[in-house]
Amino acid sequence: MHDIDRLVAGIAPDPGPGRTPIARELLEEITSVPVPERRRRSWLAVPRPRRWAAVPVLATLAALLSFGIAQAPASAALDIELVDDHYVITVKDLLAEPEVYQRELRARGLDITLDVVPTSASLTGQLIVINDMDRLRAGKLVPREGPITTIDAPGPCERFAGCPIGVKVPVDFAKKAEITLGRRALPGERYKMPPGIAIPGEPLHCVDHVNKSVAEVSALLRARGVTPSYIQAGKAAAPSAPGGWYVHDGVMTADGQALLLVGAEPTAQPGPAPDARC
Repeated sequence: MHDIDRLVAGIAPDPGPGRTPIARELLEEITSVPVPERRRRSWLAVPRPRRWAAVPVLATLAALLSFGIAQAPASAALDIELVDDHYVITVKDLLAEPEVYQRELRARGLDITLDVVPTSASLTGQLIVINDMDRLRAGKLVPREGPITTIDAPGPCERFAGCPIGVKVPVDFAKKAEITLGRRALPGERYKMPPGIAIPGEPLHCVDHVNKSVAEVSALLRARGVTPSYIQAGKAAAPSAPGGWYVHDGVMTADGQALLLVGAEPTAQPGPAPDARC
């Protein structure tokens, strides 16, 4: 497993058994800060395992809405519209309690668990979808592509996580599924979907940092307004690490905070693949 996978595995939603010790340590570390009081916020749903042409669906939705057909109640957390043989679903309230989403989905006969979690601006809208939880729990591979798909806004999109406007679920979908959606973290809120420190939009994008010294990478982060903390395999996170040690990888844990995976020796894992935008 790549070092970044080891970091993220402990913080992103767990797709099943087998979480590693370092993952458990990271999860405990990153989720230990209290979450600020919830506020209502609207958002249009999630990015993409697979693209759908958006314009015909939007035209159908516009027609439905103009006649007032099948609109969600004003208090609903989700907007669920029946379009042909699919439900078109958007999230109206990003900060609703999870059981509210589940209740509205189950009212349509959908056994889907929706979890909306805090993340950075670069991963806002990111989607993790598991189309068949029973198959996963039986230890079988679950294809990445599945019947739950997303609708992208028409036209070009330059956002890392895509430009989604909704998710489509077949009306006859009968499996257990889980969807995790990234929303923008509130001030002071820890990420539960942490981005790598070098992906587009994050502080070390286009910066060579793997196997650089702790002192060098820490200085780069602080110059960008980011406070680093450190973790090594089998150890708890700490606010300091030997300056001569090596940085293996890292994730952002909150706005202005990063967690670096470090060690006394360089890692054999390669750094991020070259980005054409760098």
